[in-house]
Amino acid sequence: MAIISSPRTIGVCGIGQIGLALGLACWRSGYRVWIYGRNAQKLDQARQNLGKMNRWMESEFPEEKSNYGELHYTSDFVPLNQEAELVVEGIAENLAAKVELWHSLQGVASRGGILCSSTSGLSISEMGRQSGFPAQVIGTHFWNPPHLMPLVEVVAGQGTSEETVQTTMQFCRSIGKLPVRVNADVPGFIGNRLLHAMWREAIEIVDQGVASAEDVDRVVKMTFGLRLPVVGPFENMDLVGLDLVETIHKYLLQDLAVNRGPGRLLESMVEKSQLGMKTGSGFYNWKERDPAALIEARDQQIVRELKRLREEKRQRAPKEAHQS
Repeated sequence: MAIISSPRTIGVCGIGQIGLALGLACWRSGYRVWIYGRNAQKLDQARQNLGKMNRWMESEFPEEKSNYGELHYTSDFVPLNQEAELVVEGIAENLAAKVELWHSLQGVASRGGILCSSTSGLSISEMGRQSGFPAQVIGTHFWNPPHLMPLVEVVAGQGTSEETVQTTMQFCRSIGKLPVRVNADVPGFIGNRLLHAMWREAIEIVDQGVASAEDVDRVVKMTFGLRLPVVGPFENMDLVGLDLVETIHKYLLQDLAVNRGPGRLLESMVEKSQLGMKTGSGFYNWKERDPAALIEARDQQIVRELKRLREEKRQRAPKEAHQS
């Protein structure tokens, strides 16, 4: 079966933050968009939330010229099955639920449409196998908050066709994202493997009494966190010198956390229902902290960094044009 190479009608399944942000990105990029939510009553609220998100984007990036397409909402799979040529899901992180969704969208698949999963680490190969359309199922891990974060991890399963990969990469570029191809369908892909390795060590440091959670956060934010937007881990290693990295690894790695499951501190906190913001306590007391203020500060930091990157790109353009 030929894969649709230039999809123009996009289906988005899920009306949480991921789904709405993806629908917004596609709509602002000129696509015809169908946003599906199984609860018809919540679709009106979703419409309002997307409108608020769009107004926020317009205020933060007034120089960004959007080419608005069409935007529709539905609690029925029929419009997607009849019209959608590429579908992105942003539903619960559950393999069975995602496979069930693909089974409901066989009309899309039977026309050569592409089925993109926003999973942050579930097996794309298994999802494709169970769906019955392995060549058309692909991972597109959009980072949260997806209306701001530019990078997308594009993950091919064992049965995903190269045509599906290339079309998906181009689709991501067309909505202003930077696609990175993940060459192996491994749990956690790239980013979450790195992130959870750091989280594992952070939990161990607190559990051993080496430092408080607050001070661990301070170290991350005020040291390598400041340079990470410019210097990645491999660039940093090359700058330091690989001989020095090897010397440090000879004594340090043997002392790092190596647990193959959740650390005892994390398990203890979950058992006590200290789940973080949603229960009011975790590593921090969220009854005394304002999570909305932290999220706003996070988003504003992302906006500042995006504006810096765009300004750098604008300044490079004349030089690159002259060199070519």
